[in-house]
Amino acid sequence: MKEAEVKAVKPQEEEALANKPADASSDDDDYDDMDDDDDEKDQGEEPTTCLFCPEVLPSIGSAIEHLDSSHKVNLPQLQKKFQMDQYSFIKLINYIRVCKISAEQLLSTEQILWNDEKYLKPVEYEPWLCYDYETLKDEKGFPTVPELLQRIAEQSKLLQQANEDMERMRNDYKELLQRVHDGGDAKDGKTIVKDLPRNNLSLDKEYFNSYSHFGIHHEMLSDWVRTNSYRSALLLNAEDVRGKTVLDVGCGTGILSIFASQAGASRIVGIDNSEIVYTAMDIVRKNNVKNIELVKGRLEDTELPEAKYDIIISEWMGYFLLYESMLDSIIYAREHHLNPNGIILPNRCSLSLMGYGSDKLYAEQVEFWSDVYGVNMGDLAKRSIEEPLMQTVDARYVLTSAEQIANFDMMTVDLNYSNFTYEFSLKCTQAGRLSAFVGFFDTFFELPRQVMFSTSPYHTSTHWKQTVFFIDQPQEVSWGDVIKGKIISRRNTTDVRALNVEIQVFGKTYKYTVD
Repeated sequence: MKEAEVKAVKPQEEEALANKPADASSDDDDYDDMDDDDDEKDQGEEPTTCLFCPEVLPSIGSAIEHLDSSHKVNLPQLQKKFQMDQYSFIKLINYIRVCKISAEQLLSTEQILWNDEKYLKPVEYEPWLCYDYETLKDEKGFPTVPELLQRIAEQSKLLQQANEDMERMRNDYKELLQRVHDGGDAKDGKTIVKDLPRNNLSLDKEYFNSYSHFGIHHEMLSDWVRTNSYRSALLLNAEDVRGKTVLDVGCGTGILSIFASQAGASRIVGIDNSEIVYTAMDIVRKNNVKNIELVKGRLEDTELPEAKYDIIISEWMGYFLLYESMLDSIIYAREHHLNPNGIILPNRCSLSLMGYGSDKLYAEQVEFWSDVYGVNMGDLAKRSIEEPLMQTVDARYVLTSAEQIANFDMMTVDLNYSNFTYEFSLKCTQAGRLSAFVGFFDTFFELPRQVMFSTSPYHTSTHWKQTVFFIDQPQEVSWGDVIKGKIISRRNTTDVRALNVEIQVFGKTYKYTVD
């Protein structure tokens, strides 16, 4: 819903308007009247029934004010609290109508209870479902232009810093791999790379150094879905955390350790091999948290203050869930530091695949190379396909249902987790040109008060985004078609934190490296 719209005027129209008499009247006035009528309709000027009582308000605007004044439900505050987009609001409206919850119940909840896709289906038409929630503003009103420019400048600076950090991280890996190759055994003029042991010390040094950069932690902490899910899992289940000892693996800035302390844990030990842990120590001291001890070191060869813990918590998930192989350390922690009957949070993660077809995205990422300022660089298209794209995709272009291709229980998963094969059958839910497969993961905290989050394109975007595997020849598909294929995942032999992924589909084999 727009408050104002500026229309461009062509030069010839501008001249005609300048020559038009002040009292001139034409059919344009009729069109203006029609536009005014349309604007009124666009603003939601139709009777709207309250979400929590039978009262009917003359417009959705007045209905929103009624929610705030009569039921203390402030939509902008809800939007901020749950980081809600248009789809989330639609689900919320339908959830309220179906479950008939009260305003008090909505205000007391700390979880998004309306995440299920079934709430996208309306009970019946009503103005609430047509309202543009992206225009909601808080009590302070819209920011001024200088404030907006300042925010843009601040965000641009943070984005630039994050990009520099990610580029530095990528270069660190490249330099490491080059050193590995240079240090291999030479035979017949060729370099043979020696097998790298899991959690290789030199590789881990470069890996942990990458987490010393501010930008990476800003990106993770500003991911509301990620951070609030961990917070909710601990605080909503405080009765199961209270009095327990907690080991925070890969503690980073210490935020999860602090959440565990707030939930009543008796003692928390956090460990991280990155320099960021020294900043985390300062954060813990400044927040006067007395029961947290942070340790700098590599879990596999560091002696911890206590040998065993009741709860192990970690945010170990990487792109396509398994990139970075930090799950190795969680398995080690489970085998060496978890008390009998102890738990690991999150308890379970699953990996899923779906078919996708955005012509715009395919043109930007693959077809782009066929004409780069008049130069055919088609040879680079193959390289662009081999490197999966980490992108938040538009759910409108999802062409198939999603299918779970792997499931990992933290209490039983072993070190062979990254090596799996799955034969998929994806049913098409709409017609289109399938040009890619999209991978995403779901994370579960299976506690008395369960919490989960998803990186699906149907859910609020996270810093993990989705993993896009392009194919070189897009395929036309129709509703009801079933796309059969096979996906194979293997740990990379030269970079143990990377993955080799192979997708066999449409009579061809596509190979990718997730790094």
